[in-house]
Amino acid sequence: MNTKSISTRKIITGILISLFIFLVTSCSGIIGYSVLLWNESEYNLQDGTIVPVYVKSNISKVYVIGLPGTDEKVEIPLWKLSEPESKSKAKKTAKKYKAYKQKYANCILDGLPIRDSYENLSKQIYRLRKNEVIKILYKGNGVAPTKGGKPLPGEWLRVLTSNGVQGWCFSYNLRTFEMNADGSYESSQTEEIQEKDTLIEQILTTKWYPDYYRTMISKKQINLDYVQQKFGFDTGYESGITSIRLHNVNAFFPYSGIKKTDFKEYEFENAPVKLIVKNAGSIIVKYTDQSGKPKTYSFITLNKETKIETVIQDEYERRNNLYKVIQNLGPDFRSGNYGTLSFNGNNRFSWEGYKNLIPSVIPKKCGDSGSVSIKYFIPANLKASWDGVLSLKFDSADKELNFLYKVEANGIRLAVAGIKKTTNDETGRNDYQVTQPANSIVLFFQK
Repeated sequence: MNTKSISTRKIITGILISLFIFLVTSCSGIIGYSVLLWNESEYNLQDGTIVPVYVKSNISKVYVIGLPGTDEKVEIPLWKLSEPESKSKAKKTAKKYKAYKQKYANCILDGLPIRDSYENLSKQIYRLRKNEVIKILYKGNGVAPTKGGKPLPGEWLRVLTSNGVQGWCFSYNLRTFEMNADGSYESSQTEEIQEKDTLIEQILTTKWYPDYYRTMISKKQINLDYVQQKFGFDTGYESGITSIRLHNVNAFFPYSGIKKTDFKEYEFENAPVKLIVKNAGSIIVKYTDQSGKPKTYSFITLNKETKIETVIQDEYERRNNLYKVIQNLGPDFRSGNYGTLSFNGNNRFSWEGYKNLIPSVIPKKCGDSGSVSIKYFIPANLKASWDGVLSLKFDSADKELNFLYKVEANGIRLAVAGIKKTTNDETGRNDYQVTQPANSIVLFFQK
């Protein structure tokens, strides 16, 4: 048989197959059968009903189905139906949902997560609102979350939200009830719906910063050791993992929901974290660390116009600009008694010929170069005489040397500064007080 005969036969076979498919589909127009997952009260259809599907529109996001026992065709949202399949397979699918036919549930707290698997640490795909109604599809075999080392009563359920999200939710914070085909149900079957807790919703979606940020920003005294973008309290509204991050704290806790325990007091379930709302812009967070010690921190909100990244950048620029003033005036400054002090690029300095300051001001064997920073803030009583504090750290020295400085028209004046450090035992933060000791040596260097 030649190649031409084989090709002709293939074309004829393809035409016959296409004709057969056309004849079959044109007779019924049905593309498959689906199971209704959520009541369609408009047409008095109960979930679990098997319906014929004629059209699927991904643009309009609807199926066109036939109403059982009639010739009428109607549109139903895609999320309310299972994927179309053969009638025999649709019957098997319906059996899968049979145990929870007409079973719906109310969520009794805000923030309860729906996850992509029946594990408490699996990815969250949705967070339920208080009193939100969901459809229960079937049960899973996951491990129950624990509280105080003991498993919570309940079970993992495959659920469907009213906007089409499917996932797994643990039943401990759900209250189930039966819904009729027309969407009605007995009020006694559900707990009384309480007024929606709008306060906790606002708290959960707010960005929280350490309370000392407000003071530092208002005084324009930003300590970059304690002001960073990552510092603050994250409620975990999206992730389900609440966190406290400070200069000396880095604590993370996954939780299963949020429960109101008292007036303006909330508990993160399955996590050692409690939240007390002082007002819409101020909260207190309590938690127990790994050693069993209770910790308490205060957090605040900031004005919408205040951006922490901008605050930090502005402080870096302020310090750099002060250094550039000194560098541009010099960069080399000379003294007949105290040597040559140079301020170089990349915040580096060199100092030669300072032997008259050893050891009263500068320790022995410090070398002749190091790094310089401007990080301390002088009090009001020193501002008339000084511009700020230069902190010099010789490469071969263990400690930094601090000098009050004043830029003059023909040079720079320095005086040994006193830096008093006070540690707050509760917060672990250090506060610094700048003074000019009575016996402070004053040095003058000409440009």
